Amino acid sequence: MIDEKTNKLTELELEKLNIVDKDGTVRMTLFNQDHIPPALMDGEDILPGHRDGNPFAGIMFFNNEGDECGGMIFGNERDEEGNYRASASMTFDQYKQDQVVQMVYIDDNGERHYGFNIFDRPDVSLKQQLDETKEIEESHLDDAAKAEAIDQVWKGSTQRAFMGKNKKGEVAVKLMDSKGKDRIRMVVDENDIPRMEFLDGEGNVLYKLPPDDLKK
Repeated sequence: MIDEKTNKLTELELEKLNIVDKDGTVRMTLFNQDHIPPALMDGEDILPGHRDGNPFAGIMFFNNEGDECGGMIFGNERDEEGNYRASASMTFDQYKQDQVVQMVYIDDNGERHYGFNIFDRPDVSLKQQLDETKEIEESHLDDAAKAEAIDQVWKGSTQRAFMGKNKKGEVAVKLMDSKGKDRIRMVVDENDIPRMEFLDGEGNVLYKLPPDDLKK
């Protein structure tokens, strides 16, 4: 809507809006669920069809080269019985890679999980990892060999930290090692009881506070 006296735009209704550089490179896109941008890297969609049918609106960020480098999405679904799933996420991506910082909210029909995540990503590009994975999947290797080869491709893509609230109702801080295994957990559980645990690489608790033998 344009004010005829001041020529000021006071309202704009649209389904998608691109913010571009002078050369036309898209730097930011605002979109509804029918116009989710593709996962662009090096000028192509590296995840064709991956976002089809997702119920998300939001904002997508792109770097100077036109690569996706983060964004914010939000939306929900509800079935005929009234069950719902709602979620929201804001992420920032490593250059030519996936997210390294994420704020997330997931509500699966009342089971809620929300907080802040940190990830490690390897120095190779996400596009290269996806291409190598596809090549392995289409190879003549047996299933076990494929799984092992794919694990090697994605080595270095691991979650390293979480701070938030989980589905159990616990408020927690978790620190993981380079393989994504929990090594330190600090928790206040659903009954307001605090604990702190130190774990080895196999998930065994080496030491905890308070100790099990502490008398109440």
